[in-house]
Amino acid sequence: MLSILIPSFNVNVTELVGRLLDQARGLSLPFEVVIMDDASTDMAVRAHNQQLSQEEEVRYIQQEENQGRSKIRNLLVENARYDHLLLMDCDAGVASDQYLSNYMTYLKDHPELPSRHVISGGLCYRAEKPSQERMLRWKYGVEREVRSAEERNQHPYRSFTPFNILTTKETFVDNGFDESLTTYGYEDTLWGYQLKEKQIPMVHIDNPLYHDGLDTNEDFLRKTRQAVENLYHLMQENRLPEDFMFDSRLLRTYDNFQRKGFLPICSTYYKILHQALEKSLKLTPSLRLLDSYKLFYLAYLSR
Repeated sequence: MLSILIPSFNVNVTELVGRLLDQARGLSLPFEVVIMDDASTDMAVRAHNQQLSQEEEVRYIQQEENQGRSKIRNLLVENARYDHLLLMDCDAGVASDQYLSNYMTYLKDHPELPSRHVISGGLCYRAEKPSQERMLRWKYGVEREVRSAEERNQHPYRSFTPFNILTTKETFVDNGFDESLTTYGYEDTLWGYQLKEKQIPMVHIDNPLYHDGLDTNEDFLRKTRQAVENLYHLMQENRLPEDFMFDSRLLRTYDNFQRKGFLPICSTYYKILHQALEKSLKLTPSLRLLDSYKLFYLAYLSR
């Protein structure tokens, strides 16, 4: 029995849900698709997604106030009817006709898995390059996020994203996403390390979904700043897992610069040059420059 859980915000999920329904109906097991709209502001998108509730296996739940990335996922889990949960983002695209059967086959072939576990299928990107105004997000995804299961299993909790995971309701008992983080960034990181602390197995397999929702360069930079702000607040509140301090390239560099007394310079760079850096990142996306931008902004916040 399977609950497919999709949080939705201003994205038409008709094609995604249609592909999932076609596959799920061929599995010969009870299933449901639960779409929870997080107060979308695009009424046309709402209307399209609401029509999916006409399908026998689909439930559409409308939130009238935005709940945020963490709480909306927790609410979906609470509303799920079945024990096995497949969580994905609304801007996903099905990359294989065997996507659902791959997960079910893995479960069948690994009866030794405990009742609390997470199986991550990973993500991929379309081969064709997007327009220049979305190139930064695409480049970041292709070069930083796309990893084989073999690579991800080397550091399973570090490589975690809830973009495409199969888990169980029991896994969420006293272990949901941190709802204090309402904006973009690090809510998935905290959950991954929470799983590690509680010794809940995290297994990675090669069963990706396309990440189709490419932000514009401007939106991606805005979300990057939000993520750095979340990281700064977690640092201030001493809520970062100790392991994460070693796993994060940004934090390792920050700590190194702090010990050498370079943070005031980085802060000044951000204050004076952030507009020029943002313009450069939009015109000629560079991940090395993006790393510097994040470091400078974190230093600026800490000053």
